[in-house]
Amino acid sequence: MIPFERSRPEGCPSDLRFDRLLAGELAAAEEQATRAHLDGCGRCAGRLAELEAGRAAFLAAPPPLRAPRTPAVRRLRPRALVPAGLRARALVPAGLRARALVPAVTAALGAAAVLAVALNVGVQPREEQRGDDRGARPPPAAQGARIKGGSGRIGFYVARGDALSPGGPGEVVHPNDRLQFTYSTVDAGFFALLSVDGARKASVYFPAGDVAAPIQPGEQVPLPSSVVLDATLGAETVYGLFCESPVALEPLRAALEAAPERPPAPEGCRVDRVSLDKRAAR
Repeated sequence: MIPFERSRPEGCPSDLRFDRLLAGELAAAEEQATRAHLDGCGRCAGRLAELEAGRAAFLAAPPPLRAPRTPAVRRLRPRALVPAGLRARALVPAGLRARALVPAVTAALGAAAVLAVALNVGVQPREEQRGDDRGARPPPAAQGARIKGGSGRIGFYVARGDALSPGGPGEVVHPNDRLQFTYSTVDAGFFALLSVDGARKASVYFPAGDVAAPIQPGEQVPLPSSVVLDATLGAETVYGLFCESPVALEPLRAALEAAPERPPAPEGCRVDRVSLDKRAAR
């Protein structure tokens, strides 16, 4: 079959001219000339009738319109950076003096930047912050001593004035320093942070409740609060417990206080620890 346009004799209007005629787009002179041609050309009159029928059928049952695909947009619910109604117990464990209640900010930043925001201090080079009493120490990823094998380690940052620096084993700290602890693990489970200070006083640093808190896998995840050190001087050891179940914490704290040299290591828990050397500020 030869298409209509290709078989159109010279002098007959095109389909475009018919479309414009049906749409009322022709000038008066063009419309008059086209209709005069239709009166004397049966072929073109039949073609116009076909176009009119197709136009009427389309208007009677138009095909469904489909919106073009657009990338999906995930709407994020705004989250408060500072939780309302924080309790002192959740932020300052027993034996510590509260001077600042600092929530942690979790975002897609490096751990030092996250903690700088959370503690509202600036990050400065390590050499500018440490005095002679601190000395050289391993990087944060190597800090701590594991008591049981497997996934799970703790770390911390020290905020003093406007300076924030990563802490290491045997870190020299002072009263009123703020410590922001972090945890790293590849396993979901339950976590708690216990401490015993130079006066053999044991405390639960995290969580505020009576049992270990659930956590998800992550690297250097900041805890939701910082700790402000009190005036008790001497060696202090902080233990991070990575457990398979929500173990009760008070029995562990009491046992640690009764025997500070014996780390808390309940069944089903992996334990990591960091040591501190709390000295009077110069």
